Amino acid sequence: MTRGRVYLKQKRGEWIESTQLLYDMGFEFPYGNGSKILSGFLRKQLESKKKLDIWLKSLFQVWDKDGNIVGKDDQVSFLLGFDNVPQIDGVGDDYSYIMNCSSDKDIIYVAGEEFIIDKNEMIVLSFSRVVMRIRRQTGKTNLLFNEDEVTICTEALDFYSRIFIGQYDNIVSRLIWKMNDSTTLLDKRYVCEHILLAIRGIIMRDTDLDRYGFSASLGIWSDHTDIRAINSYDIQQVMRYNLAYAKHPEGGYTVDFKKPLINGNLPVIKCSCENVKDAFVETVTCTSNHLQVLDDALMIFYHLHSANIRELFEYYTDDELALELAGLIEKLFSGIKPDRQFVEEIKKVWEKVICAGGVFGEEK
Repeated sequence: MTRGRVYLKQKRGEWIESTQLLYDMGFEFPYGNGSKILSGFLRKQLESKKKLDIWLKSLFQVWDKDGNIVGKDDQVSFLLGFDNVPQIDGVGDDYSYIMNCSSDKDIIYVAGEEFIIDKNEMIVLSFSRVVMRIRRQTGKTNLLFNEDEVTICTEALDFYSRIFIGQYDNIVSRLIWKMNDSTTLLDKRYVCEHILLAIRGIIMRDTDLDRYGFSASLGIWSDHTDIRAINSYDIQQVMRYNLAYAKHPEGGYTVDFKKPLINGNLPVIKCSCENVKDAFVETVTCTSNHLQVLDDALMIFYHLHSANIRELFEYYTDDELALELAGLIEKLFSGIKPDRQFVEEIKKVWEKVICAGGVFGEEK
């Protein structure tokens, strides 16, 4: 457990400070909330008091005097007003995250020492020592992926969108394919599928999927489909299409060679692919919104292959009964070892996406 605070200079220029935040405030990937703060800063999601307050409420829980969790709508703000320049002593906080989202550079004081913080810059403190400075780039970001990394991204985007449309059978089939003890998992498949059907019935109660089988779905372009799923499918199509034609310019008959059909609300992602020393490298040019979709999809994919089923579903719902049922599936998987090498490969790609758009440096 680590403790910390967040300091934010909003776009309009006023500084605000959070209360002390508990539970994993470090950069320990992927569970340290520092990596989530970094991602939110680079994706321009934490530029105002309102945005930061909503984000903190989604990330941290508040308990009342009787020990019960307070609902998000009834939580008091995690944020305090700030009239002056931050003066941070670091005492009692393992980590402090100071974000300048205004259009001007400013001054902060750390244990009495003056520091300049540039616009679009975040300073990370460990106690009262500066350990990292991250400057946010403006405009689009280029990400370079090798062929294996493109495959991980497209599989992650595919899985992410399928859960949105109700194809929960993919959870079991993918785990059977990648777990090191697939025979044991096959024995538990029947129970898992029934629990997943119950979860789908709760989360997607406003649809008619209960009338159909386990593999039924809304369809990717249904009026009921979340726009994040459609955007994810758009990115997946473009990435796999470019790699397929780079490898086989003559074309082919698999789905990879089909011209992407774009139906989301984001600009078409830009991709180019070249052969470098007999290996294919794909350059993907992303906006902040594209990066957020990739970030979310890789997070879900990481939780899937780590068999963190409850955490996977926490992205899609806050219904406690559905999450309790997801926890039961996790218990069924206990003792079955994930493919650690594949999990590490996902983690490396996810880290690359989280840090995209940032220029990292030591103390100035």
